Amino acid sequence: MNTLFVLLGWALTALLVLASLAIHEFAHVFAIKFMGAKVDKVGFFPLGMLAKARRIETLHSWEKYVVYAAGPIANFAVALWAFATSHISYTGVAWLDELAFYNIVLGVFNLTPALPLDGGRLALQFLGNRVGVLRAARLIKPLGRIIGCVFIFLGLIQVVLFPYNVTLFCAGVFIRKKNRKIEPEIQAHFHLALDGKNSENRARTLKTKEIHIPPDTKIKHALERLAGDYFITYRIGEKKVTEAKLIEHIFTKGLSGTVEEIKSQNFIS
Repeated sequence: MNTLFVLLGWALTALLVLASLAIHEFAHVFAIKFMGAKVDKVGFFPLGMLAKARRIETLHSWEKYVVYAAGPIANFAVALWAFATSHISYTGVAWLDELAFYNIVLGVFNLTPALPLDGGRLALQFLGNRVGVLRAARLIKPLGRIIGCVFIFLGLIQVVLFPYNVTLFCAGVFIRKKNRKIEPEIQAHFHLALDGKNSENRARTLKTKEIHIPPDTKIKHALERLAGDYFITYRIGEKKVTEAKLIEHIFTKGLSGTVEEIKSQNFIS
């Protein structure tokens, strides 16, 4: 009988965890569709669920924040509802308290500023609009490796204190593994972000930001300053060059050299 109760307890826990994951991911799906992007598929992987989307790069900045934050917000909302409902009776309902706990844990975990978690994407979106997408990625990627190591370390402690519970350890391994393979996704995100600025619903509404850079700035470093939610104009002394002309120069001449070398060409306004 005791074994049966243990098995039922594990089954209930698994069901509540799965429900929390589904709430998180389908909140993303709802936000993506509501904002006008497309969902390719929603699938399972060992640590949860994952939605793949298209056309997010064509969304406005605030819409991207909503999409990335939708999952954690849904988890916190469900946690608040479950906790409040459980304690209306002043006695507590065990499975509702458990549901609240898992949703809080899932929401906090996903707000960790490590790619590919929601917190990492929010950080990339925020910093990318201030220092450039590729420069922001250079800051966030090492942070993700550090966070992954912290989770692995805490996971080892968890295994000692709570045998058979390897959730933190697996989370750390997941972050480390994904962080090592995130570079192609960041590069794709960068190119799609630049292309998305020229979509019909964005090009006329985006602002232009002027950045002063010294003439000896390397062209590849100027490229790293480009963001997805405004157009860049570089001021080089008394001259200016738009990001479109910079990209045109890169396509014809490559990434080598400095912006000083562009001065003699017709790219300068």
